[in-house]
Amino acid sequence: LDFGVPQAQFSELSLAASTHGALSVSIDPARGGSRKVRPDFVLVREEPEGGAGGAPRRLLVGLHLGGVPGSDPI
Repeated sequence: LDFGVPQAQFSELSLAASTHGALSVSIDPARGGSRKVRPDFVLVREEPEGGAGGAPRRLLVGLHLGGVPGSDPI
């Protein structure tokens, strides 16, 4: 059983979705070491604020539409 809990700021995340319904999240932290994950669940610990054009809120909507369950309603 492989279990990991990646943590990132909204500014470090980007979404990619395929026509087959697969959703992946790219994590590109400022400290380097980019990676892709397919989340089973998302936990938002703080209110998404700021960002260019409401990017954090759009990211959460994308996760929701991609079928990723979350801890907080959008």
